Amino acid sequence: MHEIEELECRLKEENIKCEISKKVNGLGILGCLKKVDDADIVYVVNPQGYVGKSVSFDLGYAYAKNKSIFVMNPVDDPPIMNLTNGVLSPKALIELLKGSDP
Repeated sequence: MHEIEELECRLKEENIKCEISKKVNGLGILGCLKKVDDADIVYVVNPQGYVGKSVSFDLGYAYAKNKSIFVMNPVDDPPIMNLTNGVLSPKALIELLKGSDP
């Protein structure tokens, strides 16, 4: 969870608006899907390349909605990795969101 909080802090320092899903809220999966609907870019913090079932579902939904999807580390499941636009470090993500090349 430390990586998510650090990224959230860095985004706020750069005045970049973000919605972070740290854990399921009272709305459950529908709350996560609403955040995907509202997002321009979906970014997954996935230590060691792991994504669970819920995140895999979210990624499939984001892909179906034609969202840009980036992950912090390569996903260890090739079919899921194929749904993404690529791997971005937090620094490269911030550069992308600020409008420069990562």
